[in-house]
Amino acid sequence: MNTLQISLIVLAVVVVSGLRIYHWRQERKFHKQWMTSFGRPAQSMVVAQDPVEKEAWGEPVLIESPEARLPAVEIPFNPLPTEPCLADEPPPITIVSQEQAPSSLPLTEIDDEDEDLAQTLPLAPLDPLLEYGIAMYTLDPITSTAFTALIESPRDGNPSIRWLGYTAEQDKWVDISPWRNQSFTDVMVVLQLADRQGAMSETFIKALINSLEQLAVRFRGIVRSEELGPALQRAAQLDRFCIDVDVLIGLNIVGNDGQIFNGATINELAHKAGMTLDASGVFYRRDEHGDILYTLCNQEEIPFSLGHMDALRTHGVTLLFEVPRVDNGVAIFTEMAQLGMHMAQTLGGRLVDDNIRPLSPAGIDKIKVQLFNIYQTMETFEVPAGGQRALRLFN
Repeated sequence: MNTLQISLIVLAVVVVSGLRIYHWRQERKFHKQWMTSFGRPAQSMVVAQDPVEKEAWGEPVLIESPEARLPAVEIPFNPLPTEPCLADEPPPITIVSQEQAPSSLPLTEIDDEDEDLAQTLPLAPLDPLLEYGIAMYTLDPITSTAFTALIESPRDGNPSIRWLGYTAEQDKWVDISPWRNQSFTDVMVVLQLADRQGAMSETFIKALINSLEQLAVRFRGIVRSEELGPALQRAAQLDRFCIDVDVLIGLNIVGNDGQIFNGATINELAHKAGMTLDASGVFYRRDEHGDILYTLCNQEEIPFSLGHMDALRTHGVTLLFEVPRVDNGVAIFTEMAQLGMHMAQTLGGRLVDDNIRPLSPAGIDKIKVQLFNIYQTMETFEVPAGGQRALRLFN
């Protein structure tokens, strides 16, 4: 390679470098002028620059983030100073509302520093001790029928799930019913972490979140949920708690030496104690709110029947007391035990426990001590007996 060739190569490198530096300075100058005229765009917005969408829908638009939900605003256009190397003036940019945005445009990116949409809505009715929430926010409204398959899918033994949607007209969260004509952009799926049947499984929760994410994509939305690890720990704690306090006490009145009880006498004693016979064939003692305090049932297969009590004959009846579901439980159990002793005396039988061992007043007192300890445990766990939490856990 001779001297002329080397000189030409060096000259070419210098020219190319000079052109790049010149264009870089021009672009930087243009950028400063642009920021001076328009300011910095909000972090929750991104420009949709898909060439296919631009051709179909016109000029570029800023798409509303499902978290920011800003109202439609026209940004005024200020012409930039003319520069010799700049192209024609850019077209005005418009922020479009959810209703104006074409449904085929992509979902905007969500900035972690943006204000969470849920903070602008009334708090969803979620119990932080018993429940786990999965939130869905979308740009396009979701009709209630879109949730049909998820709502009706089997829970595989997992506790209950509530499906809630926010309505701006009522300014509150309502139950999502697939058969109703409803549409939502804000949805909360509330999972009860445990009940007396067991804890909500991790596999089930993850599968549900995955299904909700797939649904959200169809409506340009996002799904958010609290960290799963602590929720699973709460589920395990609730499960152990249910096992410890889920006690059913039965007091049996049985005949002596095969003695048979008369149905008419049983019916009379039950009604005098304030009990009513249900269509299920069981007598119920209820409080003033209609909540069950204890029940009386036939030990034999034939249930009690209002029209056939006079003809009924049985070898025994049972009083049942569901410990965690009854408020002021020690007093209510005392009432039930007194009824049991009165029935045994009137019917000519005896009061026994589940092991057919006679129950004396001293034995009843021992049960009361056990009840007191159970209720103390429930209070400590912030699930008082007979309260809403207890009724949901032990449903």
